[in-house]
Amino acid sequence: MGKGDALISKIQIIRNTVASYEPGDVMTALELQDLLHDLLEDLSSQKGLERLASLVKHLIPVSRGLTNPASEQEGMIILNELIEGLEQYVTGRLSGKAYGELIRKHEGELRRFTGRAPAPSGTRTETGTVSGAPPSPDHESVRTAQDESGTVQEEPQVEPPLEETYPEGYFSAIIEDTKLLEQFYTEAQEHLEEAQATLVELEYDATNKELLNTIFRNFHTIKGSSAFLGLKNIEETAHAVEDLLAIVRDGKLILNKDLIDLIFHGMELLKNLLDTMQANDYQKTAMEASFKIINIYPYIRLFKKIKEQYSYKKIGEILAEEGKIQPNVLQEVLQKQRETDKKVGEILIEEKIAKPEDVVEALKKQNSLANRIKKSGIVKVSNEKLNTLIDIVGELVINQSMVKQELLNLQVSETTERSITQLESITTTIKNLVLSMGMVPIAEIFNKLRVVARNTAEELGKSVYLELRGEETELDRNVIETIYEPLMHLIRNSIDHGIEHAEDRDRLGKNRLGRILLSAEHKGSGIEIVVQDDGKGIDTELVLKKAIEKGLVKRDEAGKLSQKDIYNLLFLPGFSTAKQVTSVSGRGVGLDVVKKNLDSIHGRVEVSSEVGKGTRFTIKLPLTLAIIEGFVTRVGDNKYVFPFSSIEEIKVIQQDELFRNDEESEAMIFHRGLHIPVLYAHRVFRETWQEPENRTMLSLLFSLDQSHYCVVVDELIGKQEIVVKSMSQTILQDCSFFSGGTIFGDGSIGFVVDMQGFLEALK
Repeated sequence: MGKGDALISKIQIIRNTVASYEPGDVMTALELQDLLHDLLEDLSSQKGLERLASLVKHLIPVSRGLTNPASEQEGMIILNELIEGLEQYVTGRLSGKAYGELIRKHEGELRRFTGRAPAPSGTRTETGTVSGAPPSPDHESVRTAQDESGTVQEEPQVEPPLEETYPEGYFSAIIEDTKLLEQFYTEAQEHLEEAQATLVELEYDATNKELLNTIFRNFHTIKGSSAFLGLKNIEETAHAVEDLLAIVRDGKLILNKDLIDLIFHGMELLKNLLDTMQANDYQKTAMEASFKIINIYPYIRLFKKIKEQYSYKKIGEILAEEGKIQPNVLQEVLQKQRETDKKVGEILIEEKIAKPEDVVEALKKQNSLANRIKKSGIVKVSNEKLNTLIDIVGELVINQSMVKQELLNLQVSETTERSITQLESITTTIKNLVLSMGMVPIAEIFNKLRVVARNTAEELGKSVYLELRGEETELDRNVIETIYEPLMHLIRNSIDHGIEHAEDRDRLGKNRLGRILLSAEHKGSGIEIVVQDDGKGIDTELVLKKAIEKGLVKRDEAGKLSQKDIYNLLFLPGFSTAKQVTSVSGRGVGLDVVKKNLDSIHGRVEVSSEVGKGTRFTIKLPLTLAIIEGFVTRVGDNKYVFPFSSIEEIKVIQQDELFRNDEESEAMIFHRGLHIPVLYAHRVFRETWQEPENRTMLSLLFSLDQSHYCVVVDELIGKQEIVVKSMSQTILQDCSFFSGGTIFGDGSIGFVVDMQGFLEALK
């Protein structure tokens, strides 16, 4: 979608993160900082959004203040009000003047966090988003994302290899004694296996100090041995895990599921590094080239962040930081403490170095940090209850919309209108909060896929590194449950059919270590997941040959198939290019499962490949199945909702713009350098067609699977948030172009259109 919609989507994610924050939740505070930095980067790169960028820049120090008990409460008040206001501001629900007043209200607090406050006003931008004054909904542009040349969407490309992230000479200290390196590999594997088994046990007995000490010793040994051999990347990774375990051992951090997952992540990273050594026969030059592919720094940075936030400060350190005592005086006091065994606070008061009230205040801050560290703040709710709550909130949104419609029809007073607006704002907040409760990080399944990749590679005798990006991306819990199996099949498929054996890669001039990228990121109102390998690519001739052999394609029609059509053959049930049946492939039950599962959650998959370079599978999913952004239209006597994320723009078609065939049953238009087929919605929905009186037609331009379509409708009603209700399977079987239904504010019903089914219905 357009830049404006992507921007609104990011702000709404930040709003949900702020709403879900619990006091002392450092992980969410760190996530919020990252989201604000990401938003600042987007705003800074767009012309005309300088004032919004200034505001976000001033909110980042406020988010950092959440990790300080003294400023946490004040920071939450500021973030709640200004982020909520920002969301209302960019969606046109709050005027520029009102938002400016809100910023000025917190000007003093912002100065305390940042030293200066942002300017509250600005100018309207070209795209319809805002820098100071929000766009009026009545004047908002109906066009969505397109560049000036008219290009709508680029063909997915196979990404270049990951840039080197290590400083020059980083691996120069690696010894060249293959016997010692092999011995280290064996010992390190044993330590990791013991640590893994112990960690599983520790998950069920988190207070067992002996188990914790065992894991600590395992990583400490790996760190020491790798440092001796010059394996700096292994040393740094093991040291990062050891530091985290030290914080847990000191009682400064509760060992919960998230932390255990992080430690498992560290183990997998170390196993990948060790496997790289073995795959390269412990040869220094070959190992160094493969090591550069595996980037350890995102993991190291995450552990450092956690360590910094949970550093336990002593009384003297707190007083020195606040300037109540001098650092050199503190050292003298510490020396006296060692000699007398008295507490630092006692010595400071006895010798009148610090005031009693300052020491008491420092003690309160220390205790506050200790309490915050040991607080869990998590309540488990069953999936069934959560789904029921989401359904009820959906009903609330519908009923609130109905009440608003009824009251506005009665021409109520200004006070009542204000109450309606406030009710709408509260309902939206509740909806966003409840939806965020049903969202879980995709890391939950990404971490399982590490094990799948490792086991498949071992089974096939290949050396593969699975690189993960965007693990923090959140998805609807129900989508997460469905997406695991398709991703598992794609990973196994990439390793089996894509990645070559180490010897073959060596002969081709590739790195012996195969690389698979698994990434997730927000795109518009949905999620895009990529599985990309640097293997041999897809041989379209072999695919066609197999399809003809199996009778899936007639020999005389093979030449007419496009590259996209050939790739789509891979998703047919029973299709496989494997020469023999193994435990991994050959039965033709892999990629068809991908297609089937994605169809069930209104997702789709695109394929791009280059022979000898690799293959890229791009999965596009809705963010949530409960409430979507839709564009409401009327066709015949009924309302139909099209997915807003697929719409490129709205166009009024003149009759003389149409190019028709001889029977006038089909038509197309030439628009922005493209020939686009014109599809009449009434034919699919079986509605009555009425010839327009003014010889013009209203249409929506869609982009789907790298193709473009123009869908003609009778009336454009507008963009709305749609609560999707399930429909009878009997109806859906007969009308595969619907994914559900909805109820509008006036009580009328509408049908939510599945674009893939819509296009298939026309074939």
